[in-house]
Amino acid sequence: MFNEQRVSALVVDDDPDIVEFMTHVLQSENCHVCSASDGEQALQQADENDPDVVFLDINIPEQDGWLVCSKLKMRLDGPRIVLMTGRSEHDIDRFAHFVHADDVLKKPFSEADVLRIVRDATTMSG
Repeated sequence: MFNEQRVSALVVDDDPDIVEFMTHVLQSENCHVCSASDGEQALQQADENDPDVVFLDINIPEQDGWLVCSKLKMRLDGPRIVLMTGRSEHDIDRFAHFVHADDVLKKPFSEADVLRIVRDATTMSG
């Protein structure tokens, strides 16, 4: 379990199974979790909930993950952003760096991968 600081996470994916998995993992560690299934909802949820970390799928409707990441990173004290992708192209990490993402999770990923990232976010903000 994390320290007394409760981490707030936003999970953005148009695959309900991924959202359900992520929500379960994060809530099991006492994180506050909200979710969105497209880019417009993601930006709205980020405004309303001010998450510490955003798990953001690259291939989402409305505004793709690249654009949402760029918009969130323009904000003062923007959240830590972890791009999620099933893509295997070797350029993903380079593009992630270009939009200032903090990390990349390549699907399929494990519960341990998610928890490592949340613990890193807690350590950095605490």
